Amino acid sequence: MLHLSNSRGIVGPTTIATAGPSPLAGAAVGRLLFENSLSILNRTGAWHIAKDLCQEFVPEHAQARYWRLGSRGPEGLARKIAARLMMLEISWLKDSRHFLIGGKTAGSDTRIFLDPLFVLRSELAENDIVLCHDVGPLSHSFLYDAVTVQNYRVAYGKIRRHRPGIIFVSNWSKDNFVSLFGSNFRFLTTIPLYVRTGLFDGALEAPPGVDGQFFLTVGAFETRKNQITALEAYRDGEFHKQGIKYVLCGSRGEGRDKIIDLAKSIPGTVLPGYVSDSQLRWLYANAEAFVLPSLLEGFGMPALEAAYMGLLSIVSEGSALVEAVEGVCVQVPPKDTTAIGQAMRRALSRSSAEKAQTSRELRGVASRASKQRFLQSWRGLLLGG
Repeated sequence: MLHLSNSRGIVGPTTIATAGPSPLAGAAVGRLLFENSLSILNRTGAWHIAKDLCQEFVPEHAQARYWRLGSRGPEGLARKIAARLMMLEISWLKDSRHFLIGGKTAGSDTRIFLDPLFVLRSELAENDIVLCHDVGPLSHSFLYDAVTVQNYRVAYGKIRRHRPGIIFVSNWSKDNFVSLFGSNFRFLTTIPLYVRTGLFDGALEAPPGVDGQFFLTVGAFETRKNQITALEAYRDGEFHKQGIKYVLCGSRGEGRDKIIDLAKSIPGTVLPGYVSDSQLRWLYANAEAFVLPSLLEGFGMPALEAAYMGLLSIVSEGSALVEAVEGVCVQVPPKDTTAIGQAMRRALSRSSAEKAQTSRELRGVASRASKQRFLQSWRGLLLGG
């Protein structure tokens, strides 16, 4: 029988980490400005979060700012050029007082930075708020290039000096932040993310070359996702000899060549490349288990997306992935190929009744991680309602 780690109540809609009055009773004062330079650079999950927040609050309750480009973000080639120039400015000037964007504004206003990096080229005050997905460039610096690590180190130094309010996407990220910088900030609050359910609406289509039983990993091919260890566990477990395939799909990230080369050398692995939404839905609906012993996840969205489809996840122990699915998962040491292989084998051995029960629990978890709950928590914090 497969043993599931099931820790109920790990995180609710909003978790407050400070004593005294709740920050939800008026964390924002004066005019609101969403500093959304993130969206010039980033087109991953963080971009979707920033987009939804701006759609919810701008222009009725807040303004938006995109680096030095005003209230409207660039698109296409203009965005790519702006992103490069913006990062050059950050790397050269860091937190220099010269040429700060916007200059000195009224002290009663609240700026909401949608990534810590962008406090560098702006005024920052205790009234402000910073959204933190993770502190990976500091806590897991070996996964990042030296320039990124240095830029974030300076950004967090500025944040520590000015002590604004901090919003985290998971308690895991908040705990890592506190271990580095302590808790002497205006407030520390967790507002968990949500499943983008539109991804799962529509028909299902099997990708070419995928049939029978298979394990599934969805995520960028990059070192922090730890696909190499998962691939080694699949290979060493000799699942291919049992007719069990391993499907890996996702965008190409840092470390992709090594991951792809290993995958191609292991019989039974399938690399479908780009998959359509209908094919992705089919993969989630038909896999035996979702495998992601990631080294770093700020929230754990991949496991939550799998949960929405009722798919069991095998994930890194004690990680944000575990928190995202409220503990309804199988936890493994992320570098232990034997443990990962054993978890895969146990997932295959589940009875139909066990699979159905786990699927119901996971769908329940995903239903609670709604966009409505997420936005209500933000509205309560910013508007007090």
